[in-house]
Amino acid sequence: MRILLFTGKGGVGKTTAAAATALRLAGRGHKTLIISADPAHSLADALGGPRIGDRPAEVAPGLMACQVDGLDRMQQQWTGEAGWATITERLSAAASASGLDPIVAEELTMLPGLDELTAILALEEEVATGLYDAVVVDCAPTGQTLRLLALPDVLDRYLERLYPVHQRLLRSIGLLGQGGPSSTRGGAALALALSRLHERLMILRKLLTDPGITRIRLVLTPESLALAEARRAATALALFGYTVDGVIVNRVVDDRAVGLAGMPGWLQAWAAAQQRVLADVQSSFPALPIRVIQHQGEEPVGASPLNGVADQLYGGLPEGIDPLAGPEPPGLLQVLAEGGHYLLRLTIPHVRSAEVTLNRVGDELAVRVEGHRRLLALPGLLIRCRIIDAVLADGVLTVRFEPNPERWPEELLRAHREQA
Repeated sequence: MRILLFTGKGGVGKTTAAAATALRLAGRGHKTLIISADPAHSLADALGGPRIGDRPAEVAPGLMACQVDGLDRMQQQWTGEAGWATITERLSAAASASGLDPIVAEELTMLPGLDELTAILALEEEVATGLYDAVVVDCAPTGQTLRLLALPDVLDRYLERLYPVHQRLLRSIGLLGQGGPSSTRGGAALALALSRLHERLMILRKLLTDPGITRIRLVLTPESLALAEARRAATALALFGYTVDGVIVNRVVDDRAVGLAGMPGWLQAWAAAQQRVLADVQSSFPALPIRVIQHQGEEPVGASPLNGVADQLYGGLPEGIDPLAGPEPPGLLQVLAEGGHYLLRLTIPHVRSAEVTLNRVGDELAVRVEGHRRLLALPGLLIRCRIIDAVLADGVLTVRFEPNPERWPEELLRAHREQA
């Protein structure tokens, strides 16, 4: 099973690229689902067919489609023994019982990004059915997509920090015993709800960061602002462990207009400017396939025009390129031994040293790049080490560690020095 996510600056045509890809996958015999996770749904408009609802429905042979309604799904999941209400109501009650103002307690236990989370959990739900060979996701514009993809990490850390505090509060009022959830219905329901949510977050995180399953494709137009946003997106996605395996440049004016007699001057100037940006795209993403969609003159709406777009992206049927094919992704995070030191290497493209901030936070490494911050849980070996230095070169951040004598057993430290 493969998952392809399409994102880019608003208005660059990511829905067109996603819809064309989904149609081509179905045309090649893959059982395919396309999901719109963009609140401003335009997938149904692009497909030119009947209205698409929150649940998958067939829109073409072998192709199912749905437009996720985050509010509707949140309301559905807000009920039941292990729903969101169980978590917030129980934690709020416990906080109120400890002396907090009820309104403050309710605000404290309101999980951040809940409506957005339901949209991305819809992807996990559909994948879990096992009905599809491929799932294509028409994501929101880049900024919102980055927040969405960071949610599993953010919310899981929030719960990890919130639950132990409230567990003590629950114990203080008798809802939890010293050994864990008691037989009381409230304590057991809370523990079950948190456990299930944590499990789903971990499944989702593993699913999205597995390069053998999930790949992301950046869509842009040949404009400097769109390219700049694509570079920033590639940086943030790599920081959070997501694999980008291709770039799609949409609405490219035929370069034959450059220098062609009789062509309007403004069109020649436009085509020449686009060619300069295309050269920058090539130099910015040298290791990725870059596919081009020519300017259509009008929006490609419906199966026939979208299949024409797919021909440009992947070649015609039956030969052509399978849209699931992509380059072997590089390792985004590696730990290596070198002499008497250990190296942690993190791929962060399109960024300068001055834009990276690095801090040790207990057993984690905090990396901050252009407003994005990720906490990396250090492997057990590096937890017992201290940082010597860090260098950013050719898009790879290398952090050098050495054993910390205060945290290494004397025998292991002696053996390590002898080996070095």
